[in-house]
Amino acid sequence: MLRKLSLAVLLPLCMLTLYLVLVIGEYLFESDQVRAELAQRQSTLIKQQLFRMQNVVQSAQALQDVERIEQEVSLAALDMGTMVYILVDADSRIRFANHTVWRDSNAMQVIDGYDATRHRAVVQAFLPQILVNLERLTIQAYYPVLPQYGGAVDLIYLEADLAPLVAEASAKLQQRFMRVWGLGGLLLIGFTFILYFLLIRPFQILSEAAKQVGTSSFSTSIPWSSSEVLSLQASLQQVHERLSRAVKQLNDSELRWLFAVEGSRNGIWDWDISTGEVFLSDRWKEMIGYAPDELAGVFQTWETRLHPDDRDIVLDALQEYVSGKSKEFESVHRLRHREGHYVWVLDRGMLVDWDPQGRPTRMIGIHMDVSESAKNHAAINELVDQSVTGRKMLPDVFMARLSQFLTQGNSSGQWGALLLVEVDRLGLVATLNSHELERLLTQVAARLSSYFTENITVGRLESGDFVLLAKDLAVDASVAARRALALASELRQVIARPFHYGHHYFELSANVGICLLDSIETLDPALVMRRAELATLSAKQPGQAGCAFYHAEMDLRQSRDEQLQQELQTALQTALQQDSMTLMFQPVMNVHSELVSAEVLTRWYRADGEFIPPAEFVTLAEQGGMIAELDLWVAKRVCQFIQTSHAQGRSLPTLTLNISAFSFGQADFVDALIALVKEHGIAANQLGIELNEAALLMQPQFVAERVSKLVDAGIGIVLDHFGSGSSALSCLANQPLVAVKLDMSCIDSLAAMPQRVKALIVSAQQFNLHVVAKGVESPQHYQAFVEFGCDGYQGYLFSRALNQADFIQLVCPRPLLRSV
Repeated sequence: MLRKLSLAVLLPLCMLTLYLVLVIGEYLFESDQVRAELAQRQSTLIKQQLFRMQNVVQSAQALQDVERIEQEVSLAALDMGTMVYILVDADSRIRFANHTVWRDSNAMQVIDGYDATRHRAVVQAFLPQILVNLERLTIQAYYPVLPQYGGAVDLIYLEADLAPLVAEASAKLQQRFMRVWGLGGLLLIGFTFILYFLLIRPFQILSEAAKQVGTSSFSTSIPWSSSEVLSLQASLQQVHERLSRAVKQLNDSELRWLFAVEGSRNGIWDWDISTGEVFLSDRWKEMIGYAPDELAGVFQTWETRLHPDDRDIVLDALQEYVSGKSKEFESVHRLRHREGHYVWVLDRGMLVDWDPQGRPTRMIGIHMDVSESAKNHAAINELVDQSVTGRKMLPDVFMARLSQFLTQGNSSGQWGALLLVEVDRLGLVATLNSHELERLLTQVAARLSSYFTENITVGRLESGDFVLLAKDLAVDASVAARRALALASELRQVIARPFHYGHHYFELSANVGICLLDSIETLDPALVMRRAELATLSAKQPGQAGCAFYHAEMDLRQSRDEQLQQELQTALQTALQQDSMTLMFQPVMNVHSELVSAEVLTRWYRADGEFIPPAEFVTLAEQGGMIAELDLWVAKRVCQFIQTSHAQGRSLPTLTLNISAFSFGQADFVDALIALVKEHGIAANQLGIELNEAALLMQPQFVAERVSKLVDAGIGIVLDHFGSGSSALSCLANQPLVAVKLDMSCIDSLAAMPQRVKALIVSAQQFNLHVVAKGVESPQHYQAFVEFGCDGYQGYLFSRALNQADFIQLVCPRPLLRSV
């Protein structure tokens, strides 16, 4: 109840209570002090009287003057405060008394306060005792007398009453305290009024104002008060201003949110996991044919409307997300419409609240209809037709729309763009069967279809790639290019979010080629698609960040690339006869300049003698689907070289092959490589492969299976280009590597950011891995890497890439060959 009392009542009440406690305490204390002082004063007087009486009694007994003793006792009895005044002998017989009826009586029988034991103790010690009893307000005195003969008086006993004196003193004390209490009460009342107007009233005003904080009726008007209250008033005013701004921002955000939700036509759901209650928005109900006031807000409303074929998959995905086994919940499934048919939806949700034990309690999400959108009619057919042999997103329909846009729809003078999205499917083919892969790509299509606005048309091609037509980007070409690039980056981010299928989680990457479309030039749709394909090939190049624009030089480069691809195919078929492709060996030295391993490199010379850089022909091989064949050809040549060297008595260091991520992703590449190793009898750790980060960051199940086979076959794995990506540390922790090779960018970082290079080296050594520095071309480079603790060094400072004959000479000097 005290919690509800007003400060205006509680504070004066507390002050009054405190004042009364202090005053009453002071009164009781002074009352005790008065009693003690009275007792002390009376005890002193009694002691003086008894001392005199002692001398009188002793001298009178010596003279046997009984009358004198009686006179003295009679005079003592005149004192109104004396209740008992007796003279007793050793047998406690009263010889003289202030009341004659007590004479010759036994004191123990007629005097209540008399104590014979104390009588004897006082006489024996001949020391008087004066006892004060404040409870009874009496004083008892035992005063010894020296007896002059047998049966003479030996003790004077006295009892005095303090009550009259105490009553008189208490009356005076009460009168004084009444005057003090009255004056103190008036001062307290005055102080209370001052306190009310200085403190309590301002607090009441602030309390009432606090109820209106954030509203237009808020007002604080305090004419004067203490500095603390005025500071509180200023703080409350600041809170009001901040809250007003926050409320405005919240209202603005709510309006924007409502606009975004209504504009996207998405359904909203809010699930209370602990109770099972679910809020379903009007749009959510509308998607499946119900009115806003229909459908119960419970979990079973959604669960019972799932398609039987989707039910287990969707519920498993939801359970794995809620239990923390997956990073997000996203599902493409069917819900039963009121009329009996099923509607395809993209369902995406996230946890937003947890209890103190860390258990999820609330989840919010959205439903997006991916079966009724006119711009995504191709996606409808893909979702309905899950057969692998069926059509792929109706490319003819998309091409017809592209043609319509190129000939009619671009009359507004604004630029558009065609974006070709190639999803990196390395590792997916080996992990999923054809039907599962098709279903996963369907999820990609549904996500893209539901994500973008009506201004963007999404389609899927026969090849499995996706294509987007963005209309009316901007009138200015540079602005349109920036918007197209932003759209491409957004596309890559949307696809990069994890996909859940069955018990697998896939993190996909994509390359996007962009072909800008102006309002003047009318192009053939096939030509536009061709240009987008060329841009996509360019997007795969290092430094493009997965996005690239088409430009005219790509046509010339593509014709040359196609010619080189044909020559490369021929070269692979006739390489052994014409020696158009050769192997080179780049030595790796330790800190003592001892040869520890060598990296095998491939060189290609055209028929006219032109040298084709490895980066160029490797890219061509990847684009033409020949990279696995090229890598296996190199592996076979190296195995033959190792086998021949062993037969001739030469001991070679470990030779490492550069294996493309495309080759590593082929279903049978690793088995074919291991078969070559076994066929040529290559010893363990004699051959190794160098993989970049992209190869080791494919689907975990896919990578783990192939890495395990390689390790069992005695083929060491080296992580190449360490430091060029952002996820290399996960490779160090999760893969059984034997060494890492620093990226060439570390050479430039030696001067600009040496701490970065050192951190890379230390991080690798924490996993007990050898670290090899590449591109070491000067003593300064070498000295810096030595100080950082590198284990191996590769570069022109030690040796250029050597042909086979020179490498043999490096491994086994010529005198040793003669002895062999």
